[in-house]
Amino acid sequence: MEKSMIIKTRSVLLMLILQIGMTVAAQERVLLTEKPGTFKFRRDVLNGLGPDFYGKTNNFTVSESEASHNEVDRVGEVFRQCPVLKYNKGFDAVCDIGLGRFCSKYGYGVPSILTFYLSTWSLYKGNEVQWKIEPPQWRMEINMTDKYRDNGFNETDFSNAYNPTNPDFSEAVMRISAVEVNELFFQPCIKEVIEPGIDRYGETYVIYNPDQPPYWEQVTIREAYRLLLNYWKCVPDKAQSDVMEQAVAAEFERFSESEKGEFAFFGNPETVYRIGSVKNDTPVLRPNPEYWNKNLPRSAIQIMVFEIPEASVIKNKMNNCLRVGDGYYYIYKLLEELDVSSLLPLIAD
Repeated sequence: MEKSMIIKTRSVLLMLILQIGMTVAAQERVLLTEKPGTFKFRRDVLNGLGPDFYGKTNNFTVSESEASHNEVDRVGEVFRQCPVLKYNKGFDAVCDIGLGRFCSKYGYGVPSILTFYLSTWSLYKGNEVQWKIEPPQWRMEINMTDKYRDNGFNETDFSNAYNPTNPDFSEAVMRISAVEVNELFFQPCIKEVIEPGIDRYGETYVIYNPDQPPYWEQVTIREAYRLLLNYWKCVPDKAQSDVMEQAVAAEFERFSESEKGEFAFFGNPETVYRIGSVKNDTPVLRPNPEYWNKNLPRSAIQIMVFEIPEASVIKNKMNNCLRVGDGYYYIYKLLEELDVSSLLPLIAD
């Protein structure tokens, strides 16, 4: 037999062995999809978080936190109308309501995170087994507009620098300048308006009040470079500061005076910050503090952000998980059954 034929034969045999091994492994764990399960809500403390990026702590009262819990409970109940959670078979479910990221500059409502944890049951090597370590889970963010903070402008905070050589450096100035730069982000994907109050960016959904100002605001070229120059002026290493300040300033001066006042977009990828003036689907954004209706109680739900893949992706993942006995089958089934528009009535107006 020729050498090439021997190699080819060995490759085919190896593939068959791997496929057989995968099939056997999949058969070792089978989801018990008809085993009755349980469902419970778990409430964590929605207060007491330390200082935010701006050095301020939240001051939500106990009554505000309790009212917020009740509002988020309503979100959980919407999910419970999906058959996979309504009939609750094959897993024990926990709907966890926990404290989200507090933001004194861009926030208003009580921030919380709703997470579903599904401890699934399987038949594993002839025994019924429940998988409790890192169970399948899915989450959404409530009353938070800064999900994409650092997406594109993730600069280092040198506030604890050793032996700084830049006379313009100070820990306080460095911290604030880094925070302000990192507020900026590029729009994550092309925006698609599903209906008034529901936007989608790729796999990310935003549920909001369409009668309010935008939840993210566009930033001008002048404002973006002001923040970037402020940042590089105060980094602790003087040599690095000088080089980068000159480079960023040179980039800024390539724009005309009229362009500097226009909105910033993703531009030339060969420049340091990839900022351009040509309009496209990737503007430079930051959270908009004007979005919030401050006439509402802080416990009210004003925005929800979460991720759901495309329907075809969900279907494929769900089928694959069922085939190999992966408990994420139930998570994808939940996402397949969820009518996203059913969440819109929960947004306060």
